[in-house]
Amino acid sequence: MLNRIFCRVAVVARIRDNPIGGVLRRYIAYLAARGYCHGAMRQYVYAIEHFGRWLGNRPIDRATVRRFIHWHLPRCQCIGQTAHNIKYVRAALHRLLEMLEPTGPAPRIRTFADRVLRDYERHLKHVCGLAGATIQYRLRYARELLRRRRVRGAKQLLAWSPAQIAQSISSVGRLGKPSSGHVLACSIRSFLRFLLSQGLIHRDLAAAVPSFATWRLASLPKTIGLAELENLVAAVDASKPIGMRNRAILLCLTQLGLRAADVASLRVEDVDQASRILRFRRPKQRDHVVVPMTTPLARAINLYLRHGRPSGSSSSLFVLHRAPKGRGVTSRGVCDVVVLHARRAGLADRIGGPHIIRHSVATALINQGASIKQIADLLGHRSIDTTAIYAKVDLNSLARVALPWPGAQEVIP
Repeated sequence: MLNRIFCRVAVVARIRDNPIGGVLRRYIAYLAARGYCHGAMRQYVYAIEHFGRWLGNRPIDRATVRRFIHWHLPRCQCIGQTAHNIKYVRAALHRLLEMLEPTGPAPRIRTFADRVLRDYERHLKHVCGLAGATIQYRLRYARELLRRRRVRGAKQLLAWSPAQIAQSISSVGRLGKPSSGHVLACSIRSFLRFLLSQGLIHRDLAAAVPSFATWRLASLPKTIGLAELENLVAAVDASKPIGMRNRAILLCLTQLGLRAADVASLRVEDVDQASRILRFRRPKQRDHVVVPMTTPLARAINLYLRHGRPSGSSSSLFVLHRAPKGRGVTSRGVCDVVVLHARRAGLADRIGGPHIIRHSVATALINQGASIKQIADLLGHRSIDTTAIYAKVDLNSLARVALPWPGAQEVIP
């Protein structure tokens, strides 16, 4: 493998003589198995070779990688083949850490705040059963609160007062939109209740968190028409494997109203072509959901599985077609597919991501006569109150109950 990528004998010998030469040979095989082209592999290997010469007796971990990128590279005066392109170096070192830590690195617990956040994360995941995205933003707000209050130990938490909490939240919340302030307040209340349950504070400070003026159902959901959704799907070139994948992804969004996370979580075994249904798990329901596939969607997924999907060990239905080939598409990847084809369809100013498609599907269904309960079941809303906003765009029902405009019946002389 090494001789196929590097033609010069001197380069091959230099790599073999590198202090981490054995790791480098494993690294090359790791990249090749994930579909990296030879040009990218050479750039990555040069970066790891440079890292290996600098490493010395240091361990290969994330702290060492950060030190190499942020401290050594700006001051590097190494002789010989070196890599200084921060983009390639960072990507190469991240792939190295993935190879050496296949299950992901254990988070390093250094401070009291780190321990509190670790326990809070477990609480949100195993006790509250929240979705991953929700856990992340709640942890972010909790981390920011601990940082602003400069918490170093349990005694500082015990000294918190309602006035301090109110001042901290108010100063941050007023900088954003009311909806952002509402999310911030809910997250901090959750964190304070957790601290109280763990005995880290001795009084319920959640009541001290100020409320931000927001009114549910005060706005209309942003939507686009069915014709524009069809143009979005039509912008895909399905003659290539990656186009087959993207068309199936967009049909999942435009015909079933799935979330980006729902699409990314689909597995091959979730597809039942005989019954034309999709089975997948929605974290917010804490249960598995069965959704019927439309005929175009069933055909698109079948075409992709037969002729487009790269072979690999991943069980994900939709996978990457470029290096690292075969890895499952993430929620961010689904959003990128939407943005790319919105631009190709001339809809970049109307479609900024998958959620407007979800709103548009729900609006179209309610205007075609579907009930709020049916839409709530399709969209996976735990409460029908969440779906109630679509009643405001039910034009047919609103027309039947609308009162005549005052003065409209008066005869103008």
